[in-house]
Amino acid sequence: MTAATDLVTGEREAIKQYADWYSQQGYQVSVEPSPRELPEFLRTLAPDMIARRDGENIVVEIKTSSPASFEQVQRLARALEHRAGWKLQVVYADLDDPEWAPPPELPDISELTRLVSVASADERDHGASQFLLLWSIIEAAARHRLSSLKIPPTRRISSSALLKMLLTEGIIEEDNYAVLRHGLAIRNAIAHGFLNQPIDEDLFEQLRTAAGLLLRSASRK
Repeated sequence: MTAATDLVTGEREAIKQYADWYSQQGYQVSVEPSPRELPEFLRTLAPDMIARRDGENIVVEIKTSSPASFEQVQRLARALEHRAGWKLQVVYADLDDPEWAPPPELPDISELTRLVSVASADERDHGASQFLLLWSIIEAAARHRLSSLKIPPTRRISSSALLKMLLTEGIIEEDNYAVLRHGLAIRNAIAHGFLNQPIDEDLFEQLRTAAGLLLRSASRK
């Protein structure tokens, strides 16, 4: 399979994932809408998807690393600027990465469960590093759980896409998703050099609980 084919497959999967999610939320979804389905200001731009509900219009565009994709996102952003009721959501598709070379299998669920039990948000226990450890456990648990849906555990999936997959597949609820999204924001700050990022102990415990639930769910599959 060529790199181009891999990319197209990844984009199609992303579109389907978001189309399914918006449909579940009660939106009317048009994938690759035809010009007659679009308002005049979008007819020449051919967005990947539009989701509509109660006067809210969300334009979803899959972003890749190509210059053409970047320019398309910029054109859509300009077209929607200052238009009431319209919003652009950009989804970043994962691309092949020569540096992505994980081990052939994930850590055992029992080992991940043990690590969850000893993780601590106490600054005296190096809170930032403990947070990154807990987040790694959450992603490993998510991969274990999604493997029952024929999603290879070692497949390259962004953290954001991983959380969205848990939600769209009905594995987690909206409130859990919100907690995990908050956790991802903290994880990103720490991982990108902000070791002074404050760590909320309540959030840490919510994430520890989420990790435990995912691990128990994965162990039953």
